[in-house]
Amino acid sequence: MIIVRYADDFIVGFQHESDAQRFLNEMRERLREFTVSLHPEKTRLIEFGRFAAGRRKRRGLGKPETFNFLGFTFICGKTRAGKFQIKRKTPDCIEARPKRHLRQIAPHHSR
Repeated sequence: MIIVRYADDFIVGFQHESDAQRFLNEMRERLREFTVSLHPEKTRLIEFGRFAAGRRKRRGLGKPETFNFLGFTFICGKTRAGKFQIKRKTPDCIEARPKRHLRQIAPHHSR
């Protein structure tokens, strides 16, 4: 298990889905005792990490999901040597892609 926390935001990573599900259920229950809840749009279980891409491919699914945390989008990636790497994209980088592509298609119309 790994926990990454900043102020009141956090990410918890587990190797096994059953552990993640148990943690999520117990966290919801514990917070309910204090009349606090997890944000429904920000709280989810995703398959992410070193083995996620291979497992999803075997099941006929696409690439692993991404998630946003502290202004970055985290993506499962690989190094040039083919080893697993967590990649981080900034919002500027993600927003710039369509604009860059549009400039390639119609350079004089995208300004």
